Amino acid sequence: MGDPKETHIQHMFDSFCKKVVRNEAFNIQKKDARFRQRQISMETLEQKSLGTEFYYSDTRLNGNGKFPILGIEILIGNEVLANAIEQLASIRQEIILMSFFIGLNDREISEIVGKSLGSVWYQRQEALEDLNRMLGDSYEEN
Repeated sequence: MGDPKETHIQHMFDSFCKKVVRNEAFNIQKKDARFRQRQISMETLEQKSLGTEFYYSDTRLNGNGKFPILGIEILIGNEVLANAIEQLASIRQEIILMSFFIGLNDREISEIVGKSLGSVWYQRQEALEDLNRMLGDSYEEN
């Protein structure tokens, strides 16, 4: 056989590789579970035109907020929410739409908008605070 020290190092390396593969498989399972939670059945989508544009229509909501992002036209039926999103700065608007309506994570958004991961996180948090403030004010008036 080989040197006991080399055998020990080989076993440690094998153990490390197994942990990496196991953790990566766990991360993939978590990402798939998040995707399945955010996924909308194709039955609820209606084809708007012969092109590739799809939209989700909730008949309980009124309003007509249209936001084009990444070649997808996002329709927001809640007029108050649509107006609040419309008031956000363009980068914050894009980040909110990509995060909550398309389902992208911060890393994917940072690659698309060309900003750092920390910047995307910060802009999303600020946008959420702005929306909370705007939506809180509008619902207090009602």
